[in-house]
Parts: sequence; C-alpha cells; structure tokens
Amino acid sequence: MKKIGFIGYGLRSETMMKAFAGIGAEIEAAAIADPRAGEIREKVAADSRFAHTRYYADAAEMLAAEPLDGVFIGTRCGLHASLAAQVLARDLPLFLEKPVCISEEQYDQLARAGQGKEDRVVVSFPLRLTDPVQQMKHLADSGELGDIVSVQAVNNVPYGSVYYHSWYRDPSLTGGLFLQKTTHDIDYITYILGKQPEQVYAETAKMHFKGDKPAGLHCPDCPEYHTCPESSFTVRHTRKEEPTGDACCFARDTGNEDVGAALFRCGDGTILSYHQIFLVKGEAGRRGARFVGTRASAEFDFYTARLRVDYYDGRRGAEYQFHCPPGLQHFGGDEELAKEFLAVMDGAPSRSNLAQGLASAAACLAAKRSAECGMPVRIQR
Repeated sequence: MKKIGFIGYGLRSETMMKAFAGIGAEIEAAAIADPRAGEIREKVAADSRFAHTRYYADAAEMLAAEPLDGVFIGTRCGLHASLAAQVLARDLPLFLEKPVCISEEQYDQLARAGQGKEDRVVVSFPLRLTDPVQQMKHLADSGELGDIVSVQAVNNVPYGSVYYHSWYRDPSLTGGLFLQKTTHDIDYITYILGKQPEQVYAETAKMHFKGDKPAGLHCPDCPEYHTCPESSFTVRHTRKEEPTGDACCFARDTGNEDVGAALFRCGDGTILSYHQIFLVKGEAGRRGARFVGTRASAEFDFYTARLRVDYYDGRRGAEYQFHCPPGLQHFGGDEELAKEFLAVMDGAPSRSNLAQGLASAAACLAAKRSAECGMPVRIQR
C-alpha cells in the first residue's frame, strides 16, 4: 500500500484519484495539506482510501511530519514550482501538475531544485502517454515517415469557457493560455520528434470573450442570464454540461485571449506551427497534429481517436482507429500517468519527467513573451 501526501486536493487531484481507482492501485491518501479540510472530509467520507487521512493547513508541516511514499501537487499553478522545490529537497517521488512554473524566476528555482532528480518527478502530461501519440512516436522513430520536416498542430477547445467563467480567467494566477494549453501540445510534439525548438514567434487575439459588462458581474445577477450563449445557465441547461464557474465572460475584467498561434523553429530547421482557439463548441472540438515527413505524412485527432498515414509512393495508405473506454480523462492518458507514478514510487525512471516539464514551460514562456513584444524570441533553458 503506497502512502501519498496531497498538497492541494482540488479537481485535478480528484480526477487522478479516479484514475488510480481505475487501474486498481493500492494507495491511500495518508495526508492532505489544504486549508479546505472540512469541505474535503465531507467529499471523501465514503472513500476508504481516506479513512486514515491526516489534514494539515501547511505543506511544510505535512512533509516534516509524514512518512510518505510519494507526493502529489495539485494546487493552483503559481504555487507549483515553490512547493515542488520543497518536495524535491526531501528526495520524495513527486507527481507535479502542469504547468510546472509560470514565470522565468520560477523556472530557475525549479530547475535548481530538481537538478539530478528529474526522473523522480512525473509531470502531468497525459497526452504523451495516449495510444495515438504512442503510435505516432513509433512511426517517427521507425523512419516510416522519413525525415520529419514540419508539424502542423491545432487545438480547438470545446470547453473553453472555463478560462473565462472561473479563476482561470486571471492570467496572473495561471501564466496565460500558452502555459495552460500549449504546454501539453508542445510536449507531445517534441516527444514524438525527439527534438526541442529554439525560437518562437507568437500572436494572440481576444475576439469573442470581451465586452463592457461591469467588472465582478456573475451570471445569475445579469438580466441576460437565461439568454446569453455563454452564461452558466446556458452551459447547464442548453449544452447539458457542468459549469465551471459563473463569472461573466463578457465583463470588463475578463482576462485571457481566446485565439493564439505560435511558430516554433528547431535548430535543424524543422518548423512547428500551432494554433489554439477557445470559443468552439461540441463537435467542432479538434486536437491533434499532422507530421510531414519526406516519405509520408501522418495525422491524428484525439477526439476522433483516429490516425492516418499517407505514403507518397501513391500505392498505399493506413488508418488506425483507437478505442478508449467511456469516462476516461485525457483520452486515457490519466490512467497511464497513474501507472507511471506507481512505477516511479517503486524506483523506475519517469517517462514524463521534470526535464520535459521544464522544456515545455520554457517554450510556452517564450511564446508568451513573443506575443507581448511582437518579435521572435529565443527559448531559454
């Protein structure tokens, strides 16, 4: 039985506990450091894995008091780096939610703290462990595509209102949407390629989630509550989805762009293009990439779970259809992350390690700087 300590027990921690249950992992939540202890106790009362959980208001106190097999950090983004540094100082296996940092200063702090311990960390990059990405990695490594010279990636987010309804609307808490979303995509792309970009040029725009509603307005207090296409009422009763907040998406204090694009260049000249948008709905959701090689091109989409290879010899093509049981998060990647953390707690090196988390963060921080200054930016590591 593995004893895990949680620093922050919110939605992501809850989701990963479901993933642990899905693989039949023998774990218990030995301790939780979170100021919402009373609320958490009520939520987990029926879960035997929390029967002996001890609660702390402070992460340092928990780490000093508890003999743990591993630690899970699931706080808000701006705390990830400093808390990870505390865990790494104790040489404990760590599951670290992405983004691993939201500023250059935090990047430096985490890189120093993790030096030589990168393989003891599982960064929450579930997409790299999904079946479509693993198959594309096989195609790239086998040489079947030839030399890959370009990647065309897209992320049309059908649940984008979370970044305007809830606390995610404040980029000072999240680092912005390159760090929130692109961090996943640049990770799986570079994993498949086996190379990292050195420069990026990026642009962002705010085209839909903008307006002149009063700052601080919440949907139930608005006269358009029942008619606004983005209100929490519409989300629940028309789109039949669970709202993630009810702050007005069209208020003057709504942060975040809703369109972003970045052009990354690797040292050998390989170009990676990436485009993300947050206002699509339902079946308009797309997430995936096309890898263009000198012998063939291959593309996949997470939502359809299909991968297609087009060979240039004109005589053949290939298509893969993957099957993910309903209810799994991140296209099945969360359960693979859960297996990975169990393996790391048993001494295996991580396949989604801190070095990869830092590389993704560096690329996204550079994209953010480029969008702000309107110029290409070197990616610093």
